[in-house]
Amino acid sequence: MRKQVRRRHDAYARAHSVCAEYGTLFDATPGGQKARAALGADVAEIDRLLASQQASIQDRRGATEQCRQSRQTLRQAAKAVVSVGRIVTLDAAVMGKMQLPGAMSDDELLAYSRGLIDRVSAHADVFVAEGMPPDLLKNLSEAIAVFAAARDAQFHARQGFSAAFESIRDALDHADRTIDVLEAILINAADAPPEALAKLRTARRVGPRAVAPPKAPSSTPADQAA
Repeated sequence: MRKQVRRRHDAYARAHSVCAEYGTLFDATPGGQKARAALGADVAEIDRLLASQQASIQDRRGATEQCRQSRQTLRQAAKAVVSVGRIVTLDAAVMGKMQLPGAMSDDELLAYSRGLIDRVSAHADVFVAEGMPPDLLKNLSEAIAVFAAARDAQFHARQGFSAAFESIRDALDHADRTIDVLEAILINAADAPPEALAKLRTARRVGPRAVAPPKAPSSTPADQAA
């Protein structure tokens, strides 16, 4: 799909170059001038949207890597808290809910980490006295915020990419219709050079030109006799 988008964009950019070559002819009428300007605007807008898509891809990759690191940080911090909790003497209602996180989704990991902070914060002094680093809960809280922000960045990057794709498709379709108008102007312009229409039609062709299969050599009477 992306290859086809790129091919269409390249074709319409070539068509715009042809129209610029014969700009005097198109600009002789308000309609021709408007159509040529509209094609140029479509080509420029698609350039901008393609760049926006590329930026979205990079943003998503960065957010994905941050999510990977955050998952590891949360699990390590949770393991430290739970390990200390095994030797802490507290109410069973509190300690009985503490266990190492197993396989879980990102949403579940966030909920687990937040719940762990809620249960331990009220007894932080006891945990610290048994060996928990004093800043562990603070670091865990910050890691939760970073993880949540990275997941939001992932979502917005995917959303931005999809929105740009829809806009690109609309701009390509509009450019295609605009080139139809420009062709019609050339066909009906008495002073249009004959090669102008051929250049425009060749330029707007999307993708490689179809190549006809080679013809089989015709047989001669001698070949038939053999």
